[in-house]
This record gives sequence, C-alpha cells and structure tokens, in this order.
Amino acid sequence: MPFDPEGRVRESDAERTDLAWNRSGLSLLALGAVIMRGLSKPPFVTRNLALGACILGLGALVWALGAWHARRVRRLGNRPTRMIDLVPVTVGVAIVGFVAFVVAARFPN
Repeated sequence: MPFDPEGRVRESDAERTDLAWNRSGLSLLALGAVIMRGLSKPPFVTRNLALGACILGLGALVWALGAWHARRVRRLGNRPTRMIDLVPVTVGVAIVGFVAFVVAARFPN
C-alpha cells in the first residue's frame, strides 16, 4: 500500500486496496460455489463439497478481513501507519495461505 512521505496512506490508494480485497474475497466465494456445485450434473462428489466449502470459508475470511481493514483505515484517518496496524491483515493472509496449501496438498487433482 503506497504511503506519502509522512507514512500516511493516500485516500485513493486505500480505496483501491479495499476494492482489491473485495474482488479477491468475491472471486474465492464464486470459486467455492462452482466447485461445490461442480461443473457437471449430479451426482455430487463429497470431495468437491468439502473442497468448495473450504474455499467458500476462505473467501468469506478474505472479504471480512478486507472490510475490517477498510473500516480501520477510514477510522484512523490521516494518522501515519504503524507496524502494529498491519498485524491482523498479515496474520489473516498467512492463515489463508496456509489453508490454501493444506487444501492443495489434500486435494491434488
């Protein structure tokens, strides 16, 4: 996220970051729904349902993290960003990455 010389986030950059989080969360939600439903007709495969539900959960987490971060940036206003401000987002992204790794390892096909 770009900062001005005093370490504050520019408003237009904060809005673009918010939109990027929304797009990422919504795309994961859509992907999870497609996997759960499957691209073919029934019978439904239990494996697809589990994988789709996991991806749906990740999408909801990403969307919620993005919404939380956007509200926080708006609430803090023009205050310089500190490292502690980024910890929740960093932890959330690490969780999403780890779960995605586990899902990929568990369902390789």
